[in-house]
Amino acid sequence: MKIIFHLQWMKPGTSASRGFKSAHMYALMDDYVKRLAHFGGAEIRGQYSTKEKGGLLWVCDFHKPSRELSSEDLAGQIEKLQDSGQRELHILIGESDGFKPGEIQALKPAFRWSFGPLTLPHELAAVVASEQIYRAFTMMKGLPYHTGH
Repeated sequence: MKIIFHLQWMKPGTSASRGFKSAHMYALMDDYVKRLAHFGGAEIRGQYSTKEKGGLLWVCDFHKPSRELSSEDLAGQIEKLQDSGQRELHILIGESDGFKPGEIQALKPAFRWSFGPLTLPHELAAVVASEQIYRAFTMMKGLPYHTGH
């Protein structure tokens, strides 16, 4: 299953490396995206459009009714998606102020994923999302990353 990370703060046509203020944050996310190539691929795109064809949409959002997931629970959710034949998962990370309730309603995401009550800078949230997705795939494949890399 291919993972597509959408960064809402990036203007259309902007390269991912130029979409980050912090080169270090981009380098971290890019590393996890490259690692995900072994599990079906991943990429970083700019703003999500409701015209995207195919795939399922998850929105990273801290507002209720978003759900917190342990790494193990996340791996279980990803595995269920793969078992159901899902080919693409779009993960949307919002701008610095997150999403307004009306924006989320218009997107109609299949899942609202919360990283808990922490406030994270949007670039760091993108890194956390990519790392946790990578961790989930390594758990599903029984690789040692999760248990003591």
